[in-house]
Amino acid sequence: MTSRVLWLCLFVAIVPIMAQPSDENDPFADDLTSEYAKRIIHQAKVADIKAMMRPEISPCDDFYTHACGNWHRHNPAQLYGDIQTSTFQRISKGFDRRWLRLIRSNEPKSELEKKIQHFYQSCNLVDRNDVHYKLALENVIQEYGALPALIGAQWNSSNFSWWRTVAQIQQKYGKEIILALEITPDTQNNSKKFVYLKANTNFSDSPVTASDLQQYFGLSASVARQTAQELSDLKKSLASGVHGTGSLNFLDELQEKYSNYLNFTEFLSLILGEENIPDLLCLPDEEFINNVLLTMHSTPSATQANFIMLTLLEEYLIDAKAGDMSTWCTENTKKYFSQVAEHAVYERYRSAAAESEVFNIWEQIRGLFRQQLMGDKFNWISNATRTLAIVKLDRMQLHINSYDTENIEEIFGAVTIDRTNYVKNVQKLLIAKISRSRINEPIKDFSYVPFYNNAENNITIPVAQLQPRYLWGDQYPEALKYATLGYVIAHEMLHGFDDSAKEYDAAASKAPWWDTKSRYEFDKRRKCFQAQYHKYQYGGLPLPNREKQSENIADNGGVKLAYAAYQLWLGKQTEEVRQRETMEGLSLNGRQLFFVGYAQLLCDDVQSLFKTGIAKTDSHAPSKYRVIGSLSNFQEFSWVFNCSQSALMNPEYKCAIY
Repeated sequence: MTSRVLWLCLFVAIVPIMAQPSDENDPFADDLTSEYAKRIIHQAKVADIKAMMRPEISPCDDFYTHACGNWHRHNPAQLYGDIQTSTFQRISKGFDRRWLRLIRSNEPKSELEKKIQHFYQSCNLVDRNDVHYKLALENVIQEYGALPALIGAQWNSSNFSWWRTVAQIQQKYGKEIILALEITPDTQNNSKKFVYLKANTNFSDSPVTASDLQQYFGLSASVARQTAQELSDLKKSLASGVHGTGSLNFLDELQEKYSNYLNFTEFLSLILGEENIPDLLCLPDEEFINNVLLTMHSTPSATQANFIMLTLLEEYLIDAKAGDMSTWCTENTKKYFSQVAEHAVYERYRSAAAESEVFNIWEQIRGLFRQQLMGDKFNWISNATRTLAIVKLDRMQLHINSYDTENIEEIFGAVTIDRTNYVKNVQKLLIAKISRSRINEPIKDFSYVPFYNNAENNITIPVAQLQPRYLWGDQYPEALKYATLGYVIAHEMLHGFDDSAKEYDAAASKAPWWDTKSRYEFDKRRKCFQAQYHKYQYGGLPLPNREKQSENIADNGGVKLAYAAYQLWLGKQTEEVRQRETMEGLSLNGRQLFFVGYAQLLCDDVQSLFKTGIAKTDSHAPSKYRVIGSLSNFQEFSWVFNCSQSALMNPEYKCAIY
């Protein structure tokens, strides 16, 4: 039995005894503040760190395997399940368990939580064979006409217009079918807005099938198969267009050019209202939209209607087997109540001290980078460009995504939820969401990972990252806090100065602010990363030879800044405090623990069949090379582990930008 498994058995036995709820009516209020509990938490962390490591692999030869070599044994990726496992996935699953406890709690804390629970119950009550559910689905379609596949020759094509129908659906429910209208800030001037018309060919991974048509609408097998095939053929035709360049057009010119295909003025008025019709319309990919319009024009009206009605219906279909309904409904409830999920669950474990630590480390990291910009560390950047970089850095903000400033009651307060009518509940929530997004900013999707937003020049830390004891805690050395939270913040901050964000100034407007010399020097260093990471083999193939190196730049500079912040903190401590930077059971000093903590934040396992595909599509390097690449470029790492000059993790030439 491994040490980790042995500890887990011990922990399962002890936690119910030591974690007595401080409030019998609140299952979230576990007391883990006793000295005994703290020792157990500390020992559990040691056991977890050791369980992931393969200490027999030299840290100077392959630090990823040294730190994460046993991750795959305890968190295996599966062909039919999680094709990839990671620390961030572990964090997300921890949050999901808290979310599940909330929606199943017998003691909801507010009327809004009652609504959430009622929605979850309505989802679990759905039965594919229930006549009321089938009638509700038919009512969804009947709002916009009828399903030709169902009524056959009775369907009247003269009353149907595909583009009017999709405009009406987007206006009411926000569902984007075939064409999508978006309003976004002007990248040249953040105070202005542009209206974009895009072709939406991101079709559902779970489309309506022939089997669904038979089950829900009673179609014959032959009609169901024919309808499903027609829908599949139309999807292929819509997605087969050649991508081209974007264009900015006067509306009257578009009206004349496409008069045989759709009425642009009426289309815009149906979605935006007649008073909001713009004079200019952006087509990000006009050639692709041409193909969509031509395809729809040549498609029989009945097929158009079947496609639109059944695409609309996908929002209400259950995409789970009978035994998986609870899990699916948990995710689905979170989808429709994303802001509430983050806010309500976060309130259960919220800590003012933890929030303060986040902002303290943010100020430390930002302050260090500011000093480096002001000094001679980056003398390859011109003084003028460095001055503008400092302005951008000073205006950059960090937010914890707690939705404290959002009036969540205003979004959902007027929505009534029926615990027995899932379809009607979804309709009401879609209407509430689209109505809210017209008033304020669009409602953001749920996120477990931190991110930097170029358009706002800010960093967002999801509340899931602040769950206690996942990344850092009072019972752990500070090294782990700087290695995880510190690195994450530094990584996201540097995205404001990578090869994409160089195009966005301090006001988050698209206004290139790097001068020619600085751009040249930056690009010379970027090419070093490009060559380095392209040499790494993953899934039997070299990593893509990408020109964009944003993530590698942020990884390399992020770990350096986080380590520098830790060093600065460590230098201010007494010898007694420094001694607490070790962990009993680990033969690591504080600096070594920092690097192990950093690497284990990035531990993952990927199912072998998917490695090549992930490497091609993910802008991040595979985790193994995120660790090996950034630390082999960091001389301090080799000093901390006494790596020889010939060690694999200590190459003579090291890539660096920040």
